[in-house]
Amino acid sequence: MDYDRYDAFLHHIFKQTQGDAWFRPNEDNIAVGVALRVDSGEYRLFPYENLGLEPFEAAVRALNPAVAVKVRSAAVHAAFSEVAPEDRSIYIDANTRIQILDTMVDLPTADKEQSAAFIHRAVRSRYTLRDLAA
Repeated sequence: MDYDRYDAFLHHIFKQTQGDAWFRPNEDNIAVGVALRVDSGEYRLFPYENLGLEPFEAAVRALNPAVAVKVRSAAVHAAFSEVAPEDRSIYIDANTRIQILDTMVDLPTADKEQSAAFIHRAVRSRYTLRDLAA
């Protein structure tokens, strides 16, 4: 596969969100990455050939955003420390909230307009969703 503009986008988004340790996970075995829609129903993921991202890719494919980023960080864990098990959102302000979904299987039901979701049971990861194809 030749390096193309999609690869450039993937690398840039990954570097901006994870390469500089903004949301870099502490454990090496935690799959974090970026999914970019390159065509209808077709996504490219980075890091490439990371089997740990397969469930993320399947959930993203069903949700169908232009871009999705999977991160895990101390900030996510700190946010979860204040969340009750029955909570379904963390409210930032009157118009902005971060959804809390039970599992990655629930990701396709997320409200894309909110642009973010926490997955409660699946490694407590954060998926940030941006639909850039306005």
